[in-house]
Amino acid sequence: MDDESTRALIWRHVSAIGTCMMVTQGLNGAQARPMRGVIDRDANAIWFFTDRDSEKTAHAADSSSCCLAFADVSGQTFVSLTGSLDVIEDRDLIELHWSEGAAVYFPGGAADQSVVMLRFTPDHASYWDAPSNPVVLAIKFLQAKVTGERPELGVNQSAWMS
Repeated sequence: MDDESTRALIWRHVSAIGTCMMVTQGLNGAQARPMRGVIDRDANAIWFFTDRDSEKTAHAADSSSCCLAFADVSGQTFVSLTGSLDVIEDRDLIELHWSEGAAVYFPGGAADQSVVMLRFTPDHASYWDAPSNPVVLAIKFLQAKVTGERPELGVNQSAWMS
């Protein structure tokens, strides 16, 4: 699979899964928290609403390095994106991406000055697709036990995202 096909597949998985664990680096080490972003493949970005005074905003200001981990356990599809996280205070951009979901966290609306956006720009991505059928998995593990070889448990691809 070429890089463009791999990138397209990664964006499809990210869009389908939706919620990720955002891992940022702080004074006490790596910290992960669940986040749901606005996927913008054309801009090679994922946008997140957050509070100006949040810990993740401080982490983004101190070190823009970030990892987003997406997991669809029932479908056995996993995606890891590494890249940079930037704090964006553009009111027009906040208004553009505003949603009912954002309003739940920020009842003051898009004009609320505590609302900022985090722009995640992926540099590199990897995905793993494994068989989700438990019978298929059991057969693969049984084959591996009999042959003494590692089980072939799906596809793993990586791509540069820009």
